[in-house]
Amino acid sequence: MTLYRQLLMTMLLLFAMLFVTAYSVQFNSTRNYLAQQQQTSVINTVTSLGLALTPYLETSDALGAESVINAVFDGGFYRLVRLDLLAADQQIRREHTAAPRQVPAWFIGLGLFEGARHEAVLTSGWLQLGHLYVEGHSGQAYYELWQGMSRLATWFLLCFALVWGLLVLALRYLLKPLHDIEVQAREIELHHFGKAIPLPATRELREVVVAINRMAGQLEVQFREQADEAERLRHKAFLDETSGLGNRAYFVSQSQSWVGEATGGAVILISVDMLEHLYQNEGFSARDQMIQSIAGSLRQLCRRFGEYTLARISAHEFAMLVPESDAERLAMLGEEINRSIADLVIDPVNGRELSVVGMAVVQPGDDVGRLLTRADNALNKARMEHTGAVVVERSLAGDSMGRLAWKQRVEAALDEDAFELSTQAVLDFSGEHYHDELFIHIRKDDVTFGAGQFLPVVEQFKLGERLDLHILDRALALLADQPELKLAVNLTRQSCHQPSFWNAVADLLARHQGGGHRLFLELPESAFVFGKEILAVPLTSLNVAWGIDHFGRHFDLLTQLGSLRPHYVKLDHGYTSQVTEPDYDDAFLAAVSRAAHNMGAMTIATRVETEQQVQILKTLYVDAYQGFISPPRPLV
Repeated sequence: MTLYRQLLMTMLLLFAMLFVTAYSVQFNSTRNYLAQQQQTSVINTVTSLGLALTPYLETSDALGAESVINAVFDGGFYRLVRLDLLAADQQIRREHTAAPRQVPAWFIGLGLFEGARHEAVLTSGWLQLGHLYVEGHSGQAYYELWQGMSRLATWFLLCFALVWGLLVLALRYLLKPLHDIEVQAREIELHHFGKAIPLPATRELREVVVAINRMAGQLEVQFREQADEAERLRHKAFLDETSGLGNRAYFVSQSQSWVGEATGGAVILISVDMLEHLYQNEGFSARDQMIQSIAGSLRQLCRRFGEYTLARISAHEFAMLVPESDAERLAMLGEEINRSIADLVIDPVNGRELSVVGMAVVQPGDDVGRLLTRADNALNKARMEHTGAVVVERSLAGDSMGRLAWKQRVEAALDEDAFELSTQAVLDFSGEHYHDELFIHIRKDDVTFGAGQFLPVVEQFKLGERLDLHILDRALALLADQPELKLAVNLTRQSCHQPSFWNAVADLLARHQGGGHRLFLELPESAFVFGKEILAVPLTSLNVAWGIDHFGRHFDLLTQLGSLRPHYVKLDHGYTSQVTEPDYDDAFLAAVSRAAHNMGAMTIATRVETEQQVQILKTLYVDAYQGFISPPRPLV
């Protein structure tokens, strides 16, 4: 029982005891008063009636005596008036035996009043004329006692209810600092740091609140410093200071992740040869300013894709990874890149090479070395042709299916519910099962196409919301049928930024209440980079666990992890795939894991393929892993 309830019950019990005591005293006092009043009334009646009867008894006028008795009996509250005429050996008797009205029978049955009675011998000189007996009726006493005590009980109950309400308000006000301390302690336990607790007026609680606020502030500073340290290590390892983009190591690691996921797309190399001329003529300061301008322009062009990688890989070269594989659209993008760079040059000199673009489309079976080699060959061809040239290197073995054909295939799968499902387990290092990640496939003519092959089309034609709701509906149905199942469903960036999507998700969860608590939503990191504010309300209002996928692809998101409060983050494959290499610096990965723990999120390594990787990741504060060491299995 809470302290609030204990105090409330104790104080109410004390007030109840006080009310009962006061009521008992008042009850007995009233009862004694009414009994004494009745006794006095009976004695007075006997005295006055005896004086009135004596003249009639002296003349043996029985009829007159009876008239007097009737008058007295009818004018008072008497149960019995009896006159024994001794000379005539007669008796005059009047009796009233009816029960009191407006008084419960159980109350009368308590026997609170015995009935006052008194008797006297009527004489004339030494002669005894008669014997008078009067007994009062207790009905009036019961009536007055019942009415008076009922009114008093009503007032006592009203006062008790009023005191109860006042106590509730007073205790809530007085104990609010304790409640705030409890909430703050719970938030600290979850590594969430909100605003400071207001200082209460109570001196003892004020000291406690000051200590709690100070401790929370210190912990928040420490955790933020650890996050900043992890981000600093990441910048040191993967950031190009001049442009603010990723460096060559960052691009290579992201390329490995990209190729490993079979997402498709293209590598774009951009050579800005005029940077060398700018350095020779105007110095490094002008060159660095131009590099920053080019980086900003390229970053703006990339935002249309959502998922992308952008880096500066040498003094004059930039590299991009985009989810686009159509040669014609890539050529248009290359020309747009050249125009955007040309627009940054205020006074171009005729004949000076500004920039050239070489592209290589990702092919099945590509590795990073082969892909970068083809992109570099395309860049050399573009450089040999003429200024501003764009060359797209695409293998004839590539997928010949166009975007419209892919769109029709995805829409058909949605209409016919033709998606095949599989899951891959997420395990902690003790072997415990955390959840399963859900994968979707489309099968056509005995050929299976993974989500990475059609997701760019889904994003381009804005089919993400429809696809995500369809898969969520199927996932919730599976969770309802299989109580032991826990599923993580990936969402598209387009869906995450649509309020209508989150309203539909809330409706789905309301319809499938049995499995919602075993559903995990995985949002791409890019959804937070370009719309974190939009996601704050729906993720807070939905009673469902969620995580961030591909965590680490974008810079500066790590320091915002505390305000996002995900349940887990899945580290990008680019950071975990190299842990077995001899020269790998694991300081950044360990710092990211510690920072995530401090913010209340668990860390999951992805695409783990060997037991050696598992053993190394275990030492880097990673909580769980998934990959081909635990291969996907069909879900039925």
